Amino acid sequence: MTRVLVVDDKEENTYYLRALLGAHGCEVECARNGAEALAMARRAPPELVISDLLMPVMDGYTLLRHWKADERLHAVPFVVYTATYTEPEDERLALNLGADAFILKPAEPEAFLERLHAVRPAVAPDAAPRAQRPLVDEAGRLREYSETLVRKLEERTLQLEESNRLLRRDAAAREGAEAALRESEERFRLLAESVDDVFWLSDLHGNIFYVSPSYDVVWGRSRDLLLTRPEGWDEAMHPEDRERMARSLAGYATGQWDETFRIVRPDGATRWIRARAFPVRDPSGEVYRVVGVSRDITEYRRLEEQFRQAQKMEAVGRLAGGVAHDFNNLLSVILSYTSLVLDDLKPGDPLRGDIEEVRRAGERATDLTRQLLAFSRQQVLQPKVLDLSQVVLDMEKMLRRLLGEDIGLSILTARAGSRVYADPSQIEQIVMNLAVNARDAMLRGGRLAIEVGDATLDAAYAQHVGVEPGLYVMLAVTDTGTGMDAPTRERIFEPFFTTKATGKGTGLGLSTVFGIVKQSHGHVHVHSEPGQGTTFKVYLPCTNRALELVAPSLPVVATLRGTETILLVEDDDQVREMNRTILRRNGYNVLDAQNGGEAFLISERFGARIHLLLTDVVMPRMSGRALAERIGPARPDMKVLYVSGYTEDSIVHHGVLDAGIMFLPKPITPEALLRKVREVLAAP
Repeated sequence: MTRVLVVDDKEENTYYLRALLGAHGCEVECARNGAEALAMARRAPPELVISDLLMPVMDGYTLLRHWKADERLHAVPFVVYTATYTEPEDERLALNLGADAFILKPAEPEAFLERLHAVRPAVAPDAAPRAQRPLVDEAGRLREYSETLVRKLEERTLQLEESNRLLRRDAAAREGAEAALRESEERFRLLAESVDDVFWLSDLHGNIFYVSPSYDVVWGRSRDLLLTRPEGWDEAMHPEDRERMARSLAGYATGQWDETFRIVRPDGATRWIRARAFPVRDPSGEVYRVVGVSRDITEYRRLEEQFRQAQKMEAVGRLAGGVAHDFNNLLSVILSYTSLVLDDLKPGDPLRGDIEEVRRAGERATDLTRQLLAFSRQQVLQPKVLDLSQVVLDMEKMLRRLLGEDIGLSILTARAGSRVYADPSQIEQIVMNLAVNARDAMLRGGRLAIEVGDATLDAAYAQHVGVEPGLYVMLAVTDTGTGMDAPTRERIFEPFFTTKATGKGTGLGLSTVFGIVKQSHGHVHVHSEPGQGTTFKVYLPCTNRALELVAPSLPVVATLRGTETILLVEDDDQVREMNRTILRRNGYNVLDAQNGGEAFLISERFGARIHLLLTDVVMPRMSGRALAERIGPARPDMKVLYVSGYTEDSIVHHGVLDAGIMFLPKPITPEALLRKVREVLAAP
């Protein structure tokens, strides 16, 4: 068995040679450098040495020099096996120093063993002793060795410099990547911590391993607790939504999940949540993670419900306004003809009582249509600058009679100057309706407080309720009555909605308040709880206009009769016939037309003076205002009286009557018509 000494500082190289040579009957010993190998060989010379060149402590060249200079070792074959010194000059130097073979790493096992066999015969038992090979002169050998070392040092230096450059580049790239990662993490942190939405990351089974800080705010619970107790997610779910949400989780693993549900916060508040999940895929396209976002949509839900309620109120308002307009024409005919019949009946006539009942029914219907028009915001308003405090104080005696002795009344008014621009009769209607509503809620007596004060609605609240921000005058009416629950509060302003017994109310009182306030560009708010009473707060815009002086009274009408010529224009046949009859019975010369075009032709053909144009406002093809403007230039001394039942016409803007317009609201009674005609004709 051949004893072989392997010299190499790389453990993987010695392991490989030990296995290769051992498999071919060699006994292998290993050394990590030249000094260690020289010491081992001097103690027990091997039969073959295989040495690397580049090693610490003592390199292969130095080991070779010492080896060949040693009397006991110089005959032992020395094989150089290197991967570093690969140039022809390196091989020549090794051979000059006495190497028996020069093999480059890596070598195929068969080729490597053949080279070794070419050297090993020299050490066979029957081989003749090897003579020491003559060496070149010592100076030349050292010079060649030095030049090889310098060249290798230069190569290694260049390699080290290149390695350092690559290391610096890699370090810079790694530092840049780390900085980009830190920046990305910081951006994500700022995003997650700055928005109100809740972000989360989970696996496909719904196990959450990240949730953003907004969870603490929206859920009112600790996100740290959620991460340690995932069941907290289910515990926060509204009981009515848990079963539905549990079923929806079947699609969660796909990453396509969009659900709306409720949660209950620890303080008892219920919040609406919309949660959406999105898939995160690995390079193969498989979903392995889910990222999600939850948003508190409680306010959106409330606004959505408010919008639906507003749409419903608007639709009912349009219907009510249309019905009221048509009823005004019918009531004009009923009230006028009953008045004409009553004028012809003697005081003791048995029919008189029946006709008077018909008239009273018509008057009650008139009040009903007026309330419908108020709710639908189609009344014609004649606003004035009012001191709201003074309006309420002037109503105190009437309110006390209305409330009765078992209900106490207190009025608290602000300093003088709480002025609004509104129709006085409509403001009184608001106070009266709210007082009646409060009285009916205090069947066993109680207290009613009316307060007038200044208020400021900021932009957020104003946008929330649909008015302009700024200064307002607040009218608050508070009772100690039975109060209302939430479902009742949601419907109190609907027309015909009432909690009273059948026949005890029309359900139009609060809807009238709502319509008047909205038409006056204000806002009404109610706060009530069962058994805790109710507070209505009405906000009307402040005005900087000065209080108006008392307008001069119109001339006192001595008689309702006249002889002037009146051009009557009305598209409703019954109303036109009725007005013509009333006017002609009282001495007037009446020219009647059913539309604007016909009236214009009559005006052109009639050669005498027309003293008054009495016209409906809303008519097919040509409005009353357009007719007056067309006839006016040819008849500058003709006066105009408009008749209408609601605001969707050309003589009002936003429900306010234009200045200088003479107006008679429907329904019409004979006395109202004749008195207004005389007032207009007598005016300067």
